[in-house]
Amino acid sequence: MRSIAIGFLALIFLVNLTGCGEGTDNPKRAWTLVWEDHFEGSELNTEDWSPAVQGLNWNNEDQAYVAENVTIEDGCLVLTAKKEKWEGLARRVDKPADYTVSQDYTSGEANTKRSWLYGRFEVRAKVPKTPGILSAIWATPLDGSWPPEIDIVEVLGHEPKTVYFTNHYGTQEDHLMNNGKYQGTVDLSEDFHIYSMEWEPKVIRWYVDGVLRFESKRGVPNKPFVLRLSLPVGPDWTENPTDQSIFPQRFIIDWVRVYQ
Repeated sequence: MRSIAIGFLALIFLVNLTGCGEGTDNPKRAWTLVWEDHFEGSELNTEDWSPAVQGLNWNNEDQAYVAENVTIEDGCLVLTAKKEKWEGLARRVDKPADYTVSQDYTSGEANTKRSWLYGRFEVRAKVPKTPGILSAIWATPLDGSWPPEIDIVEVLGHEPKTVYFTNHYGTQEDHLMNNGKYQGTVDLSEDFHIYSMEWEPKVIRWYVDGVLRFESKRGVPNKPFVLRLSLPVGPDWTENPTDQSIFPQRFIIDWVRVYQ
């Protein structure tokens, strides 16, 4: 998410058509479930999750992340992007504490308070579709360093049939990437799909609806990561919303599972 590049991998798509709380996915390896959240109840479990509260983000994004745009509805986590004026603190590590910004959009991001070193990560989600937004499921180090970063899935709002995968590694001065994409025939915004990533000491594998779509053996990270769910507006790669963009938009997450 913090830096974007595009590669290519195209295969055939499998569809997972059901609503919140109804989908399943069976890992083909001997993974053991260590944590999951099905978003039951009326509020986000703040023992496991932290909603982002940040006025200035990376990649020249147009939104402020606000806690009220992270909600629980009908057994799903919902991240909502809205077109609305916002002013407040930047809250970015490279800016002074009193640095303020103005934004034209607000949106939602939720990050786990838990962290894991290696594992299989699964998210069942329904992405939105409109120009100028990016649905992102990603992971970054618990210690706040960057890189590394693993982008489990990124879907551009104007390309709802394409999934991008990236492994970021190296250093900030020498940032390297191994990336791929999968272009199918199904509009991912029309229903829920399961996005999975297997992270082992020497390899990372990416799956869509249980089918392997990409793998990377270069620069595999070896430190604990937190899981992040985001709906940024107008990052460099996506470009800004257009006159045809429709807001609000909702990134809906049915469940999250972690295996080790």
